[in-house]
Formats: sequence, structure tokens, C-alpha cells
Amino acid sequence: MKGMNIPMRVGGESMRPLCLEKERESFYSLMDEEKCYEMLREARWPDGRVRCPYCGGEDIAGPWRSVHAPECYRYRCRRCGRGFNDRTGTVFEGSKLPLRAWFLAIYLVQLNHATAEIARELPCDYHTAHRIVWLIREREMQIEEGRQLQGVVEVDEIYQTAGHKGQAPRGEARSLGRSPRRRGKKRGRGRGSAAKDAPALIGMVSREGKMVLEVAPDVRRESLAPLFEKAVKRGSTIYTDSASCYRFLPEEGYTHASVNHSRREYARGPVHVNRAEALWSLWRPFIATFRGVAQRNLPAYARIFQFRRNHRHLNAFGRLYLITSLAVQNAPRPFLHLRRFLDLLFSRRMFVSPIPI
Repeated sequence: MKGMNIPMRVGGESMRPLCLEKERESFYSLMDEEKCYEMLREARWPDGRVRCPYCGGEDIAGPWRSVHAPECYRYRCRRCGRGFNDRTGTVFEGSKLPLRAWFLAIYLVQLNHATAEIARELPCDYHTAHRIVWLIREREMQIEEGRQLQGVVEVDEIYQTAGHKGQAPRGEARSLGRSPRRRGKKRGRGRGSAAKDAPALIGMVSREGKMVLEVAPDVRRESLAPLFEKAVKRGSTIYTDSASCYRFLPEEGYTHASVNHSRREYARGPVHVNRAEALWSLWRPFIATFRGVAQRNLPAYARIFQFRRNHRHLNAFGRLYLITSLAVQNAPRPFLHLRRFLDLLFSRRMFVSPIPI
């Protein structure tokens, strides 16, 4: 800029300003810890009345400021006599990271940044960032749990490449009942399936705006019927293409109509699946960020994409506040022993833990 004399490194490969060569060159260093705690208290107690996380009592003494963390207020419940602070009983409890690091991680997750990139922005290593990211994603999935569509719903399917990649430790076989497959395994002819490392993704888009994305091992009736029963209210109208895998829908209590793409029929009055087909142009760049997804983790990523899509009217900061409002509810401590943490975290999920033990 004119009038500014910024010292630059010359004579070497890097031309970065010297002011960025310091340790605190991340956006994290510009965040205000006090403001983050104010937002945490607003999300946890929106009416301004502090409640005890142990007994729910409202007769609270305090707040007091801690010497080591003056931004985090401390309280004492006169009803049960126990002390607590702003983090007690939340997903942030027990973490040594500053609250601004958590908020920055939530924000970057909403922008679909990879875990390695988030670790570079936070004052922590990759493994800590990986655990934080999955705690955030678990809150996203919790928000979308039990969503059911109704009215007019468009349905389409694709087959996502997702296998069991990687080498077994010390040449041993994993618990898959076989040796690990090599990368670049070619799929056989016919429709995809989990056995071919190409499970089906079933996209269901309501004309009212919401959507559900489910993972099926194949497209047989035995696999699809439970998904439709959970995701679409009986009596709804479902539009699909002419694939034979949807012919059972009238027997399950749905009104079914289809268009035949092979005959160049893409719309017949209100009957079309354009919204459902357009969903995949958003899914592919989303999943490409993660550079390949294991089959056991695919349902988790599908639910995360569903959360982002259903809350697209919010910007990244709006989704940050939504996740924070859920994260301040009573939750398992994030830094318990890893196996106990995974048991608590995934006891209600339909997918296997994405964190290797």
C-alpha cells in the first residue's frame, strides 16, 4: 500500500512480510476470549438466569472471576452446594484449549475446511483437532436426527465410491474377514452396493425445502423400505425416475409417480426430480474435500451434508451459534479416555466410530 513500509524477506524463497513470521500469525490470535465467553453465556442461559448443571437450581452465588481464566466465570449453587463455571456440563468442559480456539474450529468446520487445515489454524496438533472436529460434527448430526419429510418429495440415487482403504498394521488382516484391498479397485458391472465398495446414496428433497440423505448397502426393497419409513411420512407423494427399485413405494403407503429419462421425459407437469438430481452437484465438491471416505464413515458425512444443506439460509456464524446452543447442553466430557468417550459419543448413532481406536 502507498505510504506503508512493510519489511519483506528478500534474497530467499519466501516473500512473506516479516510481521507474519512470528508465532502468532493465525486469525486465532485476533479473537477476543471475553467476547467468546459472552456468547457462550448467552447461548447457555438466554434468559440471563444462571442454572446449576447438577441439580437445576436457580439460587446461584456469584459470579467470580478465576485467577487463571478471568474470562470464565465461576458460580456456586446454594441448593446443592456444588461449584461450577461457564464450561461445566458442556462439550467444552475439561478442554485445556481456549474457548476462542473452539469457536474458530466450529467456524472453519462450517466452511468445510479439512481437519489438517483446521489444525494449522489452532494452537494444537492434528489429533486434538481431529477429536474437536468430530465433536462438532456430532452436534450437527444430533440436530438432524429424526428429521422426516412430508408432502411432495423428490428422490434420486447415486453410488458413492467408499471402501475399506489402507494397509493393515504389520501386514495383519483387519476385522473385515479378508485382507485389505488395494486402492483403485475397479467395480464390477451392474448397480453399486456396499460389497462392491459403492454403497447407494438416497437423496430425498422435499418441495418445501428440506432434504434427507441416507446411505443404503444396496437398492433392494429390504434395504430401502426402512429408510423411507424413517425419512418420509406415509401418505406423502414421491417422485422418482423410472428405476425399478422404487416400484414398491405404493405398497408402503406412498403415492408414487415417475418420469422416464431413457425416453427423454424429464418433466411431466409437476412430476420431475430436478431438485433431487441437482443435489449431487453440491454433494460431490463437499465430499471431495476429505480426499476419500471410508465406507464405515459415509453415513456420518451424509448427515453432516444434510445439516449444512438444511441450514443453508444461515451463514457460517449463524450455524456456529446454532451448534454452540446445542454444545452447551449437558454432554460427555470431550477428553475422557478415548474408548469411553467413543462409547458415549456413538451409542446413539447408526454408524461406526470414525475415530480409529
